[in-house]
Amino acid sequence: MTNSLSQSMSAASEAALGQCEPIQDIESHDSRTNTIKLLGYSRGWLARLEQFFLLIGMLCVMGIGIVITLSILMRTFAVSGIPDEVVIIGDLMVGALTLPLAFVAASRGFICVELFTQALGLRWQLFLNVFTALIGIVAVVPITYAGYLAMVDAFESGSYFFGLLNWPKWPGYTVFFTGYCLFFIRLIDLAIYDSLALLGIIKNPCITLNEGGEV
Repeated sequence: MTNSLSQSMSAASEAALGQCEPIQDIESHDSRTNTIKLLGYSRGWLARLEQFFLLIGMLCVMGIGIVITLSILMRTFAVSGIPDEVVIIGDLMVGALTLPLAFVAASRGFICVELFTQALGLRWQLFLNVFTALIGIVAVVPITYAGYLAMVDAFESGSYFFGLLNWPKWPGYTVFFTGYCLFFIRLIDLAIYDSLALLGIIKNPCITLNEGGEV
C-alpha cells in the first residue's frame, strides 16, 4: 500500500515536472547568479516538502475511506459504528483538502478558464501569473492568520468535540494552518519567480514546478 502511494505521488510529481525543462540560461552577473541559485535550491526543498504533504493528504483520503467502510460494517454486523466518526472524518477531510494546496499551486493545477490567455505571448502570460499569485496572496493571508488564531486558541483552551472520545480540536486546526502556511509560501515563491522572469533576470522561464536545485 505504501509503495503504491509512493508510486502515485511520483507519477503526479513527474507529471508536474515534465511540463518544462530546468532553466540553464541565467545572466552572468555573479551576485544575481548566486541569488538565482539560492532561489533554485529553496524551490527544490519546497517542492520536496510539498510532495511529503501530498503524501499525507493521500493518506487522509485513504483514512476517510477506511473509517467510512468500518463504520458501515460495524453498523451492519454490530451494535453501533465508530465513536465520533463524523468528527474523525471531518479532520481527515481537512488534511485531504488543505495539505495538497501548495503542490497544486506549484504545478499550476487549479481549474482556470484559458479562453484568451493561451493566445497571448509569454510575457503577457508571465504578467498574468504574477497578478494571479498576488491576488492569491491577498486572499490567503487572512485565511492563514485566522487558522493560526484558531490553532493557538485550541491549544491554549484545550477545547474538544463532545462525544465518546472527547476528540481534541487542535489536530484539525493545526493541519489547516500548516497546509495554508505552505500554500502561502508557495504563492510568494511563484510571485517572485514570475516577476524575475518578467523582468528578464531569469531567461527561458519555466511555467511550472522545479526541483533539485534548478530554478
